[in-house]
Amino acid sequence: MFGFFPLILSAFLLGLGFYLLLQVLARKKPANLPRGSMGWPLFGETLGFLKPHSSNSMGSFLQEHCSRYGRVFKSHLFGSPTIVSCDHELNMVVLQNEEKLFKVSYPRAMHGILGKFSLLIVSGDVHKKLRNIGVSFITSSKSNPEFLDCVEKMTISMMNSWKNCKEIGFYKEVKKFTLNLMVKHLLSIEPEEPLTFKILEDFLTYMKGFVSLPVYLPGTPYASAVKARARLSATVREIIKERRKEQLGLVKGDFLDAILSKENLSDEKTVSIVLDMLLAGYETTATLMALIVYFLSLYPNVLAHLKQEHNAIRKNKENGESLNWEDYQKMEFTCNVIYESLRCGNVVKFVHRVALQDVKFKGYFIPSGWKILPVLTAVHFDPSLHENPMEFNPWRWTDKATSKKVMPFGGGPRLCPGADLAKVEIAFFLHHLVLNYRWKTMADDSPLAYPYVEFRRGLLLEIEPIQAKAGKIET
Repeated sequence: MFGFFPLILSAFLLGLGFYLLLQVLARKKPANLPRGSMGWPLFGETLGFLKPHSSNSMGSFLQEHCSRYGRVFKSHLFGSPTIVSCDHELNMVVLQNEEKLFKVSYPRAMHGILGKFSLLIVSGDVHKKLRNIGVSFITSSKSNPEFLDCVEKMTISMMNSWKNCKEIGFYKEVKKFTLNLMVKHLLSIEPEEPLTFKILEDFLTYMKGFVSLPVYLPGTPYASAVKARARLSATVREIIKERRKEQLGLVKGDFLDAILSKENLSDEKTVSIVLDMLLAGYETTATLMALIVYFLSLYPNVLAHLKQEHNAIRKNKENGESLNWEDYQKMEFTCNVIYESLRCGNVVKFVHRVALQDVKFKGYFIPSGWKILPVLTAVHFDPSLHENPMEFNPWRWTDKATSKKVMPFGGGPRLCPGADLAKVEIAFFLHHLVLNYRWKTMADDSPLAYPYVEFRRGLLLEIEPIQAKAGKIET
């Protein structure tokens, strides 16, 4: 037992020395370095920054630091001296100047989970090529009748499975929905196949370790996440192998086919972009759907207006007639609800960047090599940008200027490539949900930022079917 003491003491002294060195270096910087605190030796202020809080708020750490130091301040986060930006204008400069003044810089520990060719990590020509592959497929898919039909059939199937339920764990249900949809669309795997369940289980493990402490010890969330990603990679590799063996590359017409038939990518890059698309289409879309349902339960006036829009669309269709792209284009208020849920719920709290050179902005000095974290959440609740920012108000989006004051999908060359696809999926799902069910949330079941969003009780809903004319779920 005592044999570990010298090791612990050495680690502490090393961390203390590193911390003191940072303090000395910070003092040598120009006086216009943003004010702030470097926090504790070794850990800095990382634990306070990541402290769970309501996702529809800035959290106490940012509130206190902005109040004390202003909307741009220095800190020591994730092992590096860092500038934290809660300023919309600076955030825009950072995101719009990718690989000019700043570049992506996620903590090294995340590379083990994401993989070295993840779109979140790679830069330059590799990022541009991989992103263009994803964007091209998404652009052709979002209005494709086959894809829209698939979304609607899976939606109706899920609604029908709830008919005899009084309670459902909504967050778990929509995670299953979005993953089923993505594995079908990307890999042509049907929801009822055992492989789909295996992928879902691995993704659940993967996400638990996504922002956990990067301690690779047996049983830790981080170690489990690294292993889960390895299993997911092996699954996709096996599918690729089978496609080539059976020469099915041009038959199924899914995302993997598009890559194998048109792109000259290594297997490692192919696996990486498939997993990126699965992750984005599964986790973030499901989280947004849960946030929308949560906010609709709190604002009955918004829900009533949403129902009016979807009733008007349904009245112009034959009984049982499927939704189409033209119907989606009529869902203007639905899209406003989606945008406002992104603003208030904050699926993505912040992103990681690093300064490539010394940068001066608004009188602040950002040293070369320092990390900078544009905090999207803080901008979404900035009272100088939004009237009554804490209020869930989809009507604010009728003012086109609102879209210039928020960044829910990021910005610049790393703007979320799957945003349009997610909006279509969510809009179709909401169409059937609001026309076929009433629901209530539990009083203590609210979204928390870890910084990824979770619900205290998994968004447990009390549900009740709305009786349609024929006494069945509307399709």
